[in-house]
Amino acid sequence: MAPKGKANIASTLIAPRVALPIAKAKNAIIELNNRVVARHTEEVEFRQRMHRESEAMMAPFMKAVQADKKAAAAMERRRRLITARRVPKHPTFPKVPHFDLKSQVRVGSILTIVVPPYDADWGDSSGYDGTTFGSWVAYKGSNPPRFNATNNIGDGGSAWASAGVCKFFSPAGRDSTYVRVGLWAPYEYDWRDDSNLFTAHTRGFIGIYVTSWDSSGGDFRVEVDRREPLWNDGTSWYEDHADSGSGNYPSDTYFMAWSSRVYAVWAWGGTSADAHSGSLAYSYAWGTLSVSVPFMVFEQWT
Repeated sequence: MAPKGKANIASTLIAPRVALPIAKAKNAIIELNNRVVARHTEEVEFRQRMHRESEAMMAPFMKAVQADKKAAAAMERRRRLITARRVPKHPTFPKVPHFDLKSQVRVGSILTIVVPPYDADWGDSSGYDGTTFGSWVAYKGSNPPRFNATNNIGDGGSAWASAGVCKFFSPAGRDSTYVRVGLWAPYEYDWRDDSNLFTAHTRGFIGIYVTSWDSSGGDFRVEVDRREPLWNDGTSWYEDHADSGSGNYPSDTYFMAWSSRVYAVWAWGGTSADAHSGSLAYSYAWGTLSVSVPFMVFEQWT
C-alpha cells in the first residue's frame, strides 16, 4: 500500500503534460499492424502460388488414391479424427492473484507503478468465413485488463488477429532520461497445425510498441517496436504439430524519453495462420494468445 499522498505524486509523474488524443495512439498501432498484416498477406500469396503447383504435381497420386477404396476410406477416417481437434478453445486468460495495489512512486530511481484503467484498448482481425476467422478481445479497465488474439483455419484460407492496451505518460523532470518499461503481464498460448498432403502454418507474437509526439501533437516518432515470437510453425505431408504454454511479458524494454514529449506505450500481440481446403488432401491450422496486464511499471533515471 502506498503512503498517503503517493498516489497523487504518481499521477503527476506519469500523466502527460499535454492531452494526447486516443485516436493518435490507435492510428499509430493500426499503421504498424497494417504492415504486419501486409507481410502475412505477402507470405500467404506466395504459398498459394506454391500450392497450385503442388496440386498439379500431386494430381496423378490423388487419382490413384481415389481409385483405391481402402486408401480413400483411410484418408476420410483420418480427416474425421483431426476435425474433432481442430477448433481452438474459447479464450481463457491467465489467473492473477487479487491485491489492492495503488499507483505509487518508490525512492531511488523514479519507479512509477501504474494500475488500470489504462488509456486505450484496441484490436482488429480478418473477417469470418465459415470456420475460417480471426477474433480479438481487448479491455483497458477490467480487473485485470486483458487482450486476446485468436484465429482458426477450418476450411482453407488465411486469418489474423491483433489486440492490445495502451498507457500514456511523460517523464518527470525537465530534461531527457532513460526509461524502462516493465509489465507484469502473464500470457498463455495454444496452437495447432495439421496436414494431409497440403501445408499449414500458424504463428504468434507479443510486442511492446512505444510512439511519441511533441507538445502540439506533431513530430510523430517510433521509439520502440519490439516483437517477440512465441511460435512459428508449419506442417506438410502427414505432419500434425501442436503446443501450448505460458510465460510473462518481456519487462526490460528501454528507450530515451524527453519531458517535452508525450508517449504512448502499447502492450500488444497477434496471431496468424493459413491452410488449404480439399476433399482428400487438406490442412488445418489455428492459434490463440491471451494476456492479462494487472499493472505497468515505468522506471526513470534523472
